[in-house]
Amino acid sequence: MALKFLWLSVMLVSMALWLRRDVAVYRRFEALTATADRQRVYWRWIAQSFTILVGASLVSLWLVGGWSALTNFPAAFEPAHHALKPKAGDHADGGGTGLAIGMAAGLAVVIAVQWRRLRKLLKPARMPGEALIPRNRSEAAIAFLLSLNAGFSEELFFRLALPLLLFDMCGSLPIAFGAAGICFGLAHAYQGWKGIAATMAAGGGLTLIYLSHGSLLRVILLHAAIDIVALLVRPAITSWLARRVNRTGTGKDQLA
Repeated sequence: MALKFLWLSVMLVSMALWLRRDVAVYRRFEALTATADRQRVYWRWIAQSFTILVGASLVSLWLVGGWSALTNFPAAFEPAHHALKPKAGDHADGGGTGLAIGMAAGLAVVIAVQWRRLRKLLKPARMPGEALIPRNRSEAAIAFLLSLNAGFSEELFFRLALPLLLFDMCGSLPIAFGAAGICFGLAHAYQGWKGIAATMAAGGGLTLIYLSHGSLLRVILLHAAIDIVALLVRPAITSWLARRVNRTGTGKDQLA
């Protein structure tokens, strides 16, 4: 137990120092204009996060004798899994399809209602992590890899290794996953308090999905997909809509 406590202390102190440095690095990144400089930072982030988070995950799993959790759902999480997994009589397969249809319908309604505000929504606005959005195809390719790496390394550490270590030390799943969720949010401190809050909320959702379905791969892919949408898909759609709105507005001005 002493070794585990020492390792946890080392991780927390290292995380605090890393986050402080990360905020400063991101502020400098925001000021970069040359794509070569931006690409070097992208690659550095990929290498650092993979090395640190995957390395910390492997050590944490070794300390709790949980390397088997890399391929099998941990027995320590089974109580939460049994409490959250869909029951046989709940038509779980159809429920997922219904949920997807419902979300799509809801999104369509929101877009329809907000259509008149589209011009305002498309105006440049500073959002958490906005500087991360790639500016050309080369940056987009690296951002894609950055998203895949984030999905793998962050889920491995924050959804599996850290909660498993914390549970082994305190014996409480809510405390273990709650503390891991807070750390997950703080790991995105460079995005400001809004980014931290949004990340914690997303992390909570990913935790529920992981515990209910018992699949780490599922949340890894979902996490990567969320980042890909945020960094690549959403900006592309927004840019396309903005061009259409501008063309429509120019055409009306010429007719007038």
